[in-house]
Amino acid sequence: MSPRFHNILRVAKGVALRNSLVSRRRRQVILKFANKFSFVYFGHVDQHDDEHHIIRGLTVSASHQDEHYSVGSFEGYDVSLVDRYDILSTPRQALRTHRWIIIEIDLHNGRDIPHIFLGGHNHQNSSYSKLFTSVPSLQRVPLGTFGAHSEEFTSRYSLFATATQFIEVERLFTTDVTRTIAAHFWPLAVEVFEGALYVYADNQSISVSLLETMLKNGLWLAQKLDEHSYPTDSPQLDNQQ
Repeated sequence: MSPRFHNILRVAKGVALRNSLVSRRRRQVILKFANKFSFVYFGHVDQHDDEHHIIRGLTVSASHQDEHYSVGSFEGYDVSLVDRYDILSTPRQALRTHRWIIIEIDLHNGRDIPHIFLGGHNHQNSSYSKLFTSVPSLQRVPLGTFGAHSEEFTSRYSLFATATQFIEVERLFTTDVTRTIAAHFWPLAVEVFEGALYVYADNQSISVSLLETMLKNGLWLAQKLDEHSYPTDSPQLDNQQ
């Protein structure tokens, strides 16, 4: 075996060992969370073979790996959680492993809510950047149609949607909603897509407290979005079809 190949093999084994140790620690945290909220813990799931609901959203890919998959119900909402990792590459950077903790909440009235991404100002150059290449129609929403949003929100976050949905997005994300998001969500990111709400924590050390914050904040936002959305069987929605 050549010295070069031996070194590559040594590095690969080291990376695999670190990933295994990280996964073990994260498993312990997620199990505690699952037990606390009576979620069912499934562990590793294979997106190609296993029969389970795949958590989608902007991080889904042909190569992602899902660990510590858990499902449950919380205050009337169906909730799924996964610890996802993938290999990311950019033209100017080496390949790197990235992790996201994702909580998905199924909205009750989310069928007609447009695709929305809420993230920090740096997210176009981060692990979420592929969203803007895969969905180039997403643009920063020019806020202020119905009132001024707090400086704390505008200094941290941006909302993204297609241009034809800007007004609808501001109707959903009112100044009161964004004020609360600024105070309690940072640095979490949020996506609304195909009737589901996704809350993301990327590359963070996880704790039961973080997962509980993601769950409760996500539930609060899901309720707000449902309040401002027409029920799928409402006369108002039917009249628009």
